[in-house]
Amino acid sequence: MKYQKNSLLIFLAIGALLPFCAVCFFTLPFADDFCFGWTASESISFTQKFLNQYLYWNGRYSADVLVNFHPLVSGKIFWYQVVVLLSLVGTPIILYFFLRSGVSKYIAIIASLLITLLYLNYQPNITEGIYWFIGVSNYHLGNFCLLLHFIFLMHSFSSEKKLKIVFQILSFVLLIFSVGFNEVGALLIPNFYFVICLLNCKTNSANKNFFALLFITALVASGFVFFSPGNFIRANEFPERFNLLHSVIHSSAQTIRFLATWIFNLPFLILSLVVLANAEKIKIKFPLPDYLVLVAAILFVVFIGSFLPYMATGILGQHRTINYVFFFFLLLWVLLLVSFSQKYFVYEKIAWLKSEMQVFALTAISILVMLFSGNSLKIISDWRTDNFSKYETAFFDRQKKILQNPQTVIQPLSIIPKTFQVVDVKADTSFWVDKCMKRYYTETKIELY
Repeated sequence: MKYQKNSLLIFLAIGALLPFCAVCFFTLPFADDFCFGWTASESISFTQKFLNQYLYWNGRYSADVLVNFHPLVSGKIFWYQVVVLLSLVGTPIILYFFLRSGVSKYIAIIASLLITLLYLNYQPNITEGIYWFIGVSNYHLGNFCLLLHFIFLMHSFSSEKKLKIVFQILSFVLLIFSVGFNEVGALLIPNFYFVICLLNCKTNSANKNFFALLFITALVASGFVFFSPGNFIRANEFPERFNLLHSVIHSSAQTIRFLATWIFNLPFLILSLVVLANAEKIKIKFPLPDYLVLVAAILFVVFIGSFLPYMATGILGQHRTINYVFFFFLLLWVLLLVSFSQKYFVYEKIAWLKSEMQVFALTAISILVMLFSGNSLKIISDWRTDNFSKYETAFFDRQKKILQNPQTVIQPLSIIPKTFQVVDVKADTSFWVDKCMKRYYTETKIELY
């Protein structure tokens, strides 16, 4: 019976994720995609392409590598869509291996699918989080890389000699890459290891020197992000930058806004109750911090997701940094619930929620609610009105006109689905998106659809 219930929950969760996967085949490049599409196609060495980004635009050295392998270089939209799909499908897979160290196989499968579903359904800008190669390469893959770092790190603690060394080396390499995806990660990751070092010194842990080395590595790597020449050049594009008071006030307000939005939605509340009731079943390999430390960590993580954009540009912008921190908020929230429940024996006080049938029913209800809320609701609306097909048709009609007459003024698309928050052209030859699109279509070999 338990096997059947678990299998049904897995089936429901996968079914709820399938619409997000189907949308991948309607994703189309926009904005920065065209800029990197033509720069990655230039007839210069890869080293020069990388240095052009690092020295003259930003210090995201890991993302700077990825954008120079932009799928648009192939000239085929199909490969763009495949890359987006793979990054989406990879989310529950990597989460499974991350969670597997603390829970049973079936719980890890269900939890990885549920976290993925929450992540997709309630991130504020799913277009730039999942359905945009530049967003994927700067933020989403940064999440992957950091989780892989933690996976190898945890394996190193339970492995013997040679294998332990291999896992440690891999964890250090992945740590360096993780820091280099974006500025938010470059700030949060060293701070994370700084706190770990403080906690280890307090308890006189045997691993304190090892974690100190991880902290130093992360700190040095972050220096390559923040002090790159490109970051200083890019900063000049934003005259409203470096207003500390403005940044703190607005970031605090955004922290309250997003935390309230995420925590006080029905599926989130239901699943939080399930975790609280079953906290004693979750076995974590590392000492679980006090729940107050985790509360502070959540507040800090979400705050930084807003603070850095405000500080660097004066505005929050497209919420792509919030997408990034939302992923880790979900994981920290689970740890917070477990820590709180174990400390105050909450799982005993709500023991009536532990039965297989009640856990099954609550989890199934949360999945069904997510099917008809958040970003899922936008997808349903776009399917119902056939907006995805209309968007695709408009895109390829415009592409055909540009290729047939390169001198034409590029016109905005006639229809854009609710699911996609696309930065389109303005029929203005001086606008940066128009200029990038023009250069891509005139300087790159395109497969005409």
